[in-house]
Parts: sequence; structure tokens; C-alpha cells
Amino acid sequence: MGLFSKKDREIESVINQIRVDLSNNYKDNAVENIKRLEKLLDTKEADGKLKEKDATTYRELLKHFQEDVANFKRTY
Repeated sequence: MGLFSKKDREIESVINQIRVDLSNNYKDNAVENIKRLEKLLDTKEADGKLKEKDATTYRELLKHFQEDVANFKRTY
């Protein structure tokens, strides 16, 4: 996101929750919120509510989260 770009609060909220889930080893919650983020991005893109640049940035972040969950190892 650029310095002056307007962030989507709903998307940012889900992203922040995914980060919290991953940092606390809550894989199930992270997976659920990743699915929620993907649906949200699909909807906002279809409705034209996301600029192409922002959509690309969010999609890359989504892919990163999906890879993190795929490599997730329980520590207990």
C-alpha cells in the first residue's frame, strides 16, 4: 500500500486478525479467516470496490498467509 492510498478497513481488520491468529498458533482460526479474506476480496473485486493495484497487493498477502498455514507446525 502506498503512503497515501486509502486502505479498506474491513479487509485490513481481517488481515490483522489473521496475523494475530498465526502469531498465537491458532491455525484453525487462521484458516477460517483466510477463507473469509479470500471471499471478501472476491466480492469487493467483483463489485469494483478495489483498485487493481490494491487487489494485487491483497492477493499477494493472501497467498503468503496460505503458504504460512500450509507450513504450520504445532509446537506442542
